[in-house]
Amino acid sequence: MVLDAQPVEILNNEGKILVIQTAFPGDSVLSLPFIQELKKRYASREIDVVSTPVSASVFNSSPSVSKVFPFQKRGEHRGIRGMLKFATLLRAKNYSYIYSLHRSARTALLVNLIYSEYSIGFSNSSLKFIYDKLVDYKYDEHEVKRSLRFLGEYPGEEWKIFPEIKATQEEKNRVSRFKEETGLDGDYVILAPGSVWGTKRYPIKYFAEVAASLISKRLKVVVTGSENERGLGEEIVGIEGKEVINSCGQFSIVETVELMRGAKLVITNDSAPTHFAMAADVSVLTIYCSTVPEFGFYGYSPKSYYISKAVSCKPCGIHGHKKCPNGSFECGTSIYPFEVLKKVEEILHVG
Repeated sequence: MVLDAQPVEILNNEGKILVIQTAFPGDSVLSLPFIQELKKRYASREIDVVSTPVSASVFNSSPSVSKVFPFQKRGEHRGIRGMLKFATLLRAKNYSYIYSLHRSARTALLVNLIYSEYSIGFSNSSLKFIYDKLVDYKYDEHEVKRSLRFLGEYPGEEWKIFPEIKATQEEKNRVSRFKEETGLDGDYVILAPGSVWGTKRYPIKYFAEVAASLISKRLKVVVTGSENERGLGEEIVGIEGKEVINSCGQFSIVETVELMRGAKLVITNDSAPTHFAMAADVSVLTIYCSTVPEFGFYGYSPKSYYISKAVSCKPCGIHGHKKCPNGSFECGTSIYPFEVLKKVEEILHVG
């Protein structure tokens, strides 16, 4: 049965709930509003989460989550034997309800192996017959609103609930020490040039030009990203000099959000930092290269902005590609640095 924005009734306020979200970190952040609402409705229930190892810190930082179980599908939980081992661990927790925000066949099989009393998934999930109930997946809605459909209708802008990420004191101290050591005591802008998908990445030389202009306006520039993206930060430093601070690989996701809390602005590709910035409650400018906001992963806070250029081959896929399918990458190269800077000036009111 497919539920179209109908609330899934929970008969009592006892028993445990498991939420499964094993997508990318950005998707994990966007699932927090659903978990927060779930906790608000069923305050006495324990809400556990299955996530990827990379996203575990996102859920560990949420006041609404009791325990996080990283699903190491490329490690010890790989293959049928590994999945059975993981499912056995979760089955012992005796979950009453499972909400699956992830739609893969692997996730459906995991749900089936856990043996909960009741399971709910999306209507476009693989192996959807495994779920007891299905919620209609609306392609024209924001990802947050899609997830909230598990709980019912959120009319108008009621779905615009912001993700809560709480850093520990130790995490806050790490960020504070970094700011002291790098002299980051004034106004600064964060650049997040990375993405798993190559066609989502605004050209590095363009990011470098933006950095140079920001520095000329007496703004400090910090590049953030994962360890895998350290090279992107080094490229920007190599072009514009040591005035650019490369922090790639130094911080966890939660610490990155904490660093963002002090920023004037975050400039990012259509990737996870858009959602990190919303959690940090700071202004964010998202640059859309091969993707578009209409896919439902845009920033929705009053401090969220974007820039995008219409080209004939755009969008070329919901996630983008490793390389441009036609070799031109016009969707990225046609968004010139001066256009980005004009938008920055509008946001920050700097000339």
